[in-house]
Amino acid sequence: MLVKRLRILALLALPTLAAQAQAPLPTPPDSVPHPTKDVGDLARQLFPRRHPRPAAADSTQRRKVKTHSLVPLPAVAYTLEARFLATLTTSYTFQRPQANLSALSATLTYTQNQQLILAFNGPLWTSHNRSLWLADYRLLHYPQQTYGLGSNASIHDAIAMDYNLLRIHQSYYHQVGKSGSLYIGGGYFFDSRWNIVSVDGDGRPVSQISGYQPGVNGRSASAGLVVSVLRDARANQLHPAAGESYLFLALRANMQALGSDASYRLLQLDTRRYLAAGPRGNVLAFWLYGDFTTGQAAPYLDLPATGWDTYSVTGRGYIQGRFRGTSLVYGEAEYRFNLTRSRVLGGVVFVNGESARNPSTGYGRVAPAAGTGLRICLSKKAATYLAVDYAWGIQGSQGVFFNLGDVF
Repeated sequence: MLVKRLRILALLALPTLAAQAQAPLPTPPDSVPHPTKDVGDLARQLFPRRHPRPAAADSTQRRKVKTHSLVPLPAVAYTLEARFLATLTTSYTFQRPQANLSALSATLTYTQNQQLILAFNGPLWTSHNRSLWLADYRLLHYPQQTYGLGSNASIHDAIAMDYNLLRIHQSYYHQVGKSGSLYIGGGYFFDSRWNIVSVDGDGRPVSQISGYQPGVNGRSASAGLVVSVLRDARANQLHPAAGESYLFLALRANMQALGSDASYRLLQLDTRRYLAAGPRGNVLAFWLYGDFTTGQAAPYLDLPATGWDTYSVTGRGYIQGRFRGTSLVYGEAEYRFNLTRSRVLGGVVFVNGESARNPSTGYGRVAPAAGTGLRICLSKKAATYLAVDYAWGIQGSQGVFFNLGDVF
């Protein structure tokens, strides 16, 4: 989503974010200490209270530690795909007993390109991590550019598409055994697009793109059941620690009996590994991601594409939808390091690459990108960071990208 890929002009609610507190996350023996300062501490150092709060009359009375946080984050920004935009993201994070952090996010965005975005997503963990609910709901009016199929597609081959989207992706996972991080799950995924209009650079309607016709005009629908395996050994998905890992494997079977235009299958692989690197607290993170469809039945806009994963974070360095194909393979490596002893400020350097498949010519070039960025601690108790990155791709593509938490 656009809110995950912002070129920042102004962020208005950082003091609110910093003021929220949560119970400390469960810390694995080999993980690093939590940050000792956040932006709230820095703000209080720069702007101390003239009249400090009086101490409690009874020193034995202590305020309860919050186990939840509701944070609104309004922003005015600029992105590669939307130009100027106004957005409001509200995050609700909480933690059940002996469970991973649950982080639900709702976003409302309107852009200069007349894009309207309403989205809700995030993981919800039950007590002791017995089960997990995952949601990805979106309602969009979304005119944007597309560039054809395959990673050899040129930036000069842009085709304008205008459409509406309703997405309902809901899945449930249950723990295998009485402990551990292995889960088996399933769900129902539905994507409906309507009022699809595609025109070339001269304003003429097109009925196919890169020889591909399904879903280029009119309407399209994909609906199916998903069976998946999940192994999530991260205590906090917003800031994974060294020694943790993630593996997700899913098979989606779209069926006409469930409302899909055509029957086809989609296989998704997502694996991540976090290694200790250098001084204590530095992390070397690796990510391998792949989406693979069968045949040529999937609607054009349902094909795997840059920035259209669940959290819209693949492909820093490129506009959303820059590369699209019947299959997409993506890899990224990132070095994360601390810039201060308190861990209130950190930095990253990263490289990524992706290759998309054109059904007529096969996989294209590996399109590379690289960049660097800052990490600013918003909540020391929840180890939550604001990520601001600058990345470069090929054919002059570059920009600033924003995310709440580590990108992967």
